[in-house]
Amino acid sequence: MRRLLYVALAVPMLFLSCNTDDDSQTALGSYDNGILVLNEGGLGEVSYISNDLSIVQNDIFNTVNGDMHDLGSYAQTIFFNGDRAYIISNGSNKITVVNRYSFEYIATISTGMQVPRYGAVYNGKAYITNMGDYMSDTDDFVTVINLADFSVETPIPINTRAERIIAAGGKLYVSGGSFGMGDKITIVNPDTKAIDDVLDVGVSPNSLEERSGNLYVLCGSLDQNSKLVKIDVSSNAIVDEIHFPASMANAQNLDIEGNAVYFSVGSKVYKYDLDSDQVADTPLFDVPAQSPYIGYGFAVNGGRVYISEAAADFSSSGKVFIYSTSGEYIDEITVGLGPNGFYFN
Repeated sequence: MRRLLYVALAVPMLFLSCNTDDDSQTALGSYDNGILVLNEGGLGEVSYISNDLSIVQNDIFNTVNGDMHDLGSYAQTIFFNGDRAYIISNGSNKITVVNRYSFEYIATISTGMQVPRYGAVYNGKAYITNMGDYMSDTDDFVTVINLADFSVETPIPINTRAERIIAAGGKLYVSGGSFGMGDKITIVNPDTKAIDDVLDVGVSPNSLEERSGNLYVLCGSLDQNSKLVKIDVSSNAIVDEIHFPASMANAQNLDIEGNAVYFSVGSKVYKYDLDSDQVADTPLFDVPAQSPYIGYGFAVNGGRVYISEAAADFSSSGKVFIYSTSGEYIDEITVGLGPNGFYFN
């Protein structure tokens, strides 16, 4: 500290000349300035990869917190709110709350959930989709959690499958596609907890992205052509559909960065312009995968494409493949069991 004060007093202009847009100058914790990889596991765990890819640390939750707590079985997803990360484990029907930068344990939320899947935050509350009974497509619901005190409010029944969820335009959009089933987008008013509308978008709406007042829904199944559906969130009207070639069935993992759309079909990753009205079967790159579980996790961020592969036996470590958004191979990194998602600090 004395050295820092001396430098600050002696050379004040040095700090003024730094780029104030570069958040990497001040780390907020040991796991800032990097990528969190959620590993589904038997018991879930989280890996950390630094932005420059030089540091890889597996099982950081247990490293920080020891045996006092665990993430529970089958860690599904993470969502952020401020400096907190909420880790959903659907095998244990709980959410573990940690500081997203230090990974220090804060709390466990373990009421009001039945096979929780995905979460979104709106106006100080978290909304968590729940699968309920896998064999039923009418018992799914959304858990409502007040993030001020982690109290659980009256749930919102969806009356169809509830999988992905996104907050946009003051509403909640819930996709009804899971494991190749379902065909609805349910639109919920979070203030009244009432369903405003239900849109039939096609078989298996598996991923959602919102850009500039439009919700983009990727539908992909094994027995029908994939397509991208565009919904105007101000009117809740379907305004466009782009149908993919038959050779691109079961498209998954929609992500949008800048004006480019990314998604995967098996080991192939595709990129096309958001304003395009057609998609050709010309992949950006093809991952040298050794497992059918390629694309288990997927994200595009900061000029890179991240795609994960769970081991074929689902008992060995998984891998993360990193490419540039122009398709050049960058790196391959070993992580935990069943890597299924990427989250960026």
